[in-house]
Amino acid sequence: MPLLILRTFYKYVVLYSVWSISETSLHCSSSQGIKVKAKTTMAAQQVLNDEEQAIFDELISAASKEANVESDQPTIEVVTWGSIRNYHKEKATLQVIDQHDWSGKPRPYDHIPATSKSVAFRHTAPVSEGSKAGVVYADGVENTARKWLVAFDGKAQKVFVDAGPTGPTHWENVEVRLNECGSVHRYQDPVFGGKAAAMIKGSYVFVLFSN
Repeated sequence: MPLLILRTFYKYVVLYSVWSISETSLHCSSSQGIKVKAKTTMAAQQVLNDEEQAIFDELISAASKEANVESDQPTIEVVTWGSIRNYHKEKATLQVIDQHDWSGKPRPYDHIPATSKSVAFRHTAPVSEGSKAGVVYADGVENTARKWLVAFDGKAQKVFVDAGPTGPTHWENVEVRLNECGSVHRYQDPVFGGKAAAMIKGSYVFVLFSN
């Protein structure tokens, strides 16, 4: 599969950012990544399926090659590089509808067409704080539209994803769920079938959205 990974690379320690969740936000405490109301602080390590793992392995390999590029710039901030793929069945382009930064800031997030190529993003933050952020995408603006969310914490090496109907994003709930997750998280909406999976590895965040 063709791959779009970042064209420019600074030798920074990278953290990572990604997304939000609705009022009925979910915990990272089952193999499906969901448990409502459970108040545990233990992050269950999630297991990717074979297809997801193969895609992430490809993205990690490409990112490792980019990491050999050197930079003479002083390390005053960390950069998190993100790579998102959209496997929407109806080939819908996913549009940014919300975003939040607990620490740092992104370059403007791009829309994500439904192709086998990845769309990249970049998030920077002071070294002392690290990147911690989230972004929400949707496949339309009508009331039947669906959304996908990814949130990340580069310093803690944690990611959180969600999928479901569009609606307000309660970032305080997202942060709680993110803090309970680990370096891999996946979720499938049991009602509408939206799927999201993410992995953070060093300076890179890899994300898959589908339905």
